[in-house]
Amino acid sequence: MQVDCSQVLSYLDGCRDEMLRLWETIVRLETPSTNPEAVNRLASHLDTFCGALGMDTAFFRPQGAGTCLSARTRTGTGSPVLLLGHMDTVHPVGSFPGGPWRLEGGSVYGPGAHDCKGGLVIALYVIRALQHAGYDRRQLRLALVSDEETAHTLSQGQTVDFLRREAQGCGAAFTFESGLPDGSVVTRRKGGGIVQLQVRGIASHAGTAPDQGASAVLEAARKIVAIQALSDPAHTTFNCGIIHGGTSANVVPDRCEVSVALRFHTNRDRDEALSALQSICGRVETPGTQCTLSPLAGFPAMEETDRTAALFALYRDTSTALGLGTPESVYSAGCSDSAYTTALGIPTLCALGVRGQGQHSPDEHAFADSLLPQAKRLAAAILALPDDF
Repeated sequence: MQVDCSQVLSYLDGCRDEMLRLWETIVRLETPSTNPEAVNRLASHLDTFCGALGMDTAFFRPQGAGTCLSARTRTGTGSPVLLLGHMDTVHPVGSFPGGPWRLEGGSVYGPGAHDCKGGLVIALYVIRALQHAGYDRRQLRLALVSDEETAHTLSQGQTVDFLRREAQGCGAAFTFESGLPDGSVVTRRKGGGIVQLQVRGIASHAGTAPDQGASAVLEAARKIVAIQALSDPAHTTFNCGIIHGGTSANVVPDRCEVSVALRFHTNRDRDEALSALQSICGRVETPGTQCTLSPLAGFPAMEETDRTAALFALYRDTSTALGLGTPESVYSAGCSDSAYTTALGIPTLCALGVRGQGQHSPDEHAFADSLLPQAKRLAAAILALPDDF
């Protein structure tokens, strides 16, 4: 069915107050990643909303994390469109200054208000507006994960598998991460993660038998120097940020653990970095010690696909035509789940949520007047997708 864009935009105009109320409701439902029960409550609330739109919904319940929610409209003639977000936040329940919701000076303050619950409202109301106008050309898929803020470590990657399943076959993806203050769109992101370096040695009395020991701390120190020397801001940076080792100043330490954070521009950079770490790990400079390296826990890099530029141009041009500004395409050092969709070859635009600042801090806030324009931009872009996209 051919849908008139002005009808969709007019419908969204009439929903502004409802959108603000839903935003408040889901921000007040505080959902730290480490509280699965809290995330479950939000998933159930949003499931009810999607069910009222006639969408087919399903829960995915991973071990160790909260429930993920998927919702789909009817199958269309074109490739499905994926709308992607996360329900969890970094803020413990009750920790946000001034309470979980505050509207002041045109900004909304609260845990997840910017990252990324305002974006969830945008996704839901864009679906609702398109459904109201009779849009049926493409299936709209909503995928909401539950432990994005922990890089999916709580579920041991099960939520990434859920995301990949929902993304299969999609022609485009839109991610509702925190919108940038100027409305720019993220098309590339750094990847990042943490590996654990574990060194084992031989304990011995440091005073009477030092020659019978093998210091894991000494070996770790040598490896730390070698690892830090690998940093190259143009490709990959390394940071040995946490060190634990030894039991007493009088004992030659038989263990030492080092947490190493990596940030990389491309997934090729990541692979080369891990190979270099393995090489350092395999070199023994302190006799009697040995080293192991854990798998990388984190996000791959979000890389542009063959059609990313075309998708961004479509989004930019529709925004300009609506008089909502001409966004720029930018590169971000932060990680997001968009990396998983681009790895599948799906062109993806990220940071399409409400605009704001201060995510992951007590000053997290979003601009209330960005809620409706961001929704209009997305709705118009979906309607403008050509049949062969």
